[in-house]
Amino acid sequence: MIPNNNRALYAVRGTTVTRWGKDQTGTISYKINNQGFRSNVDYDWSPKYAFFGSSTVFGIGINGQDLLVNQFDNAHNYGLAGDYLNCESLENLRAFVASPLYQNTQIVFFWIDRLGIEKIEQLIPVANSLAKNILHISQGVKYEGAVNLMPHIDLDISGTQPGVKTHKLWAKTIRLCLNK
Repeated sequence: MIPNNNRALYAVRGTTVTRWGKDQTGTISYKINNQGFRSNVDYDWSPKYAFFGSSTVFGIGINGQDLLVNQFDNAHNYGLAGDYLNCESLENLRAFVASPLYQNTQIVFFWIDRLGIEKIEQLIPVANSLAKNILHISQGVKYEGAVNLMPHIDLDISGTQPGVKTHKLWAKTIRLCLNK
C-alpha cells in the first residue's frame, strides 16, 4: 500500500474529519483511509483510473458519493487538500507507478497554480517521465500539454471550490478526453 506523501493527511489516516482545507463548515465527513487518502477503503487493488493532484480531486466541500473521482468505476483518489504542493502529488504518483498497483491504469493529474512557488510547465514533463498517457488538467492558467477545464458552474458547501454539478460535468469531460 502506498502511504500519502503529504504529512498532514497522513497524520489523520484511518480517521474521519469534518473540517479540512478551506472547508471549515463541519458539515462534510472526510473519511481518510489508512494510507492517508480520502477514501472509504484502503488502496490494495489495481485501479482502472488513478486521480492525482488538487483539492478538486480530494473533493473539498463535497460528499463522497458526489466526488469527481467517484463518477468513475474502479478509481483511486490520490488528491491532496489543505497545505500542499504539486511536488507532493508528483511523489505520490512516483510511488504509485513504482508499485504493483500500476497496471494499465489511466492517470489523471490535476495541477494547482502555485505561482512563484512551483513551475507547472517544468513539472508536467517530470510527470510524463513517470508514466505514459497522463491526462493533465489545469484549472486556471493554461499549460502546454494540459486540458484546461471550463469554469465552475456551482460551488461546494464552503463556497471556495467546485460544487457537485461541476464535479459531474468535469467527470463527463474527462471521460471524453480519456476515450479519444
